[in-house]
Amino acid sequence: MRRIIGWRALLLCVVLAPLPASADLYQAAAAVEKQDLARAFELYRELAEMGQPVAQENLAVMYVNGEGVKRDNVLGYAWAVMAVENGSGDVAKGIVEQLTPYLNDAARARVAELQAKFGKEALEKTLLPLRRNPADHPELPECRIVQVANPDHYYPNDARQRGVMGDTLVELLIFGDGHAHDPRSSHSYPPDVFSAAGRNVSLHNRATPKLVNGVAVPCSIKIKVKFSIRTADWFTTKDELIDQIAPIREKANRGDPIAQLAYAIVIENRSDLAGKDDLPLWWYLKAAQAGIPAAQQIVGVQLLPAEEAKGLFWLNKAAAAGNPEAQLGLANYYMRKLPDSAALAAAVDWFRKAVEGGSRDARFYFAALLATGPDAALRDPTRALDLIEQAKSDYGTNPIWFEIRAAAWAMSGDFVKAQKEQDAAVRAAKKLGWNTAPQQGRLADYIAKKSWSGDLFAFY
Repeated sequence: MRRIIGWRALLLCVVLAPLPASADLYQAAAAVEKQDLARAFELYRELAEMGQPVAQENLAVMYVNGEGVKRDNVLGYAWAVMAVENGSGDVAKGIVEQLTPYLNDAARARVAELQAKFGKEALEKTLLPLRRNPADHPELPECRIVQVANPDHYYPNDARQRGVMGDTLVELLIFGDGHAHDPRSSHSYPPDVFSAAGRNVSLHNRATPKLVNGVAVPCSIKIKVKFSIRTADWFTTKDELIDQIAPIREKANRGDPIAQLAYAIVIENRSDLAGKDDLPLWWYLKAAQAGIPAAQQIVGVQLLPAEEAKGLFWLNKAAAAGNPEAQLGLANYYMRKLPDSAALAAAVDWFRKAVEGGSRDARFYFAALLATGPDAALRDPTRALDLIEQAKSDYGTNPIWFEIRAAAWAMSGDFVKAQKEQDAAVRAAKKLGWNTAPQQGRLADYIAKKSWSGDLFAFY
């Protein structure tokens, strides 16, 4: 019998996947094992400043013992206080108890100064999500899906044949015609397997548009598209699932960062398996504070745009560690700030890094910028055509894929090919029920042998 590979088995991929080069608890512990205490101190300090309690406790010990850093009991005390505040163990409590009687006014001032930067109250203002349960305060979208496409119709053949199940979270911007023209998969499990399929499903959904004074305006909504193979022979009971994830939950509760990420994935997909008061975001946050780039990227995505500064902090952390999805997230963030020249330069830089890092989605959006961007000096239609061809398997069902090719050919001076691609874009858009006026306008430009620049993702 064919083996079904669901998200439970695929958690092993998360647990066993190699970590990118970044500051994390594993590397810090390895540095201690090698007696590279200066390196361990640097790693623990970076994590401690993000509120990671184990790192804070270890940093306190290193200051008190003068390991990897000049001995400083006051700073050791300060980090121990913050570690206790964040729920660390007996070692930090012992440091606090031993040193409290010896603090003078000058020492207390230094402690207060450090707490003002990295204490729990300070980090709640700069890094940590607002502590709320989304279930207690549901945010009702101002537009909603009314016609749902069947995911089974878009199930990737390779995944179906291998029995792979999973899901993807898709962000939609609904326009006045009730369609999302540019659905974006913010994260998918297993990675990349269902991103394109989830976008394809979303292209075929229909929603009620948001109306302001009777006029349709764009409306943002997030949906989760699940892909599953249901057969009685392969059914697993809830009790069996709870038993399967128990070791992961136990390791997560003991502070293992990869287990924390894995457990977050589990309960995000199956909230009925979560323990009391367990929320995926808080487990993602624990893994992010421990230096796991994939978790940092997810936290950043989930905090944008509501908590912009915090979201950008986590995306920058993940992007600096080489996470291509975070790099793409930053590129698209800066694209929303165009035509600011500094934002454009930042977007181009992050797009390049994301493409070099292997982001398949980055090829699509970078191609659009190179074909139609606001700065003529940055346009590169040849590079755009190369990238958009690489993105065909992921985006070839979206009319904008044809539009990027059309714009690039027009910029190259080949208006015959531009008209052909744009005509294909119009036909594909009509099949999806879009208002094709913007595409028709660009087609008229190419017929008149005029190139086009602007935002292909802005409709009306």
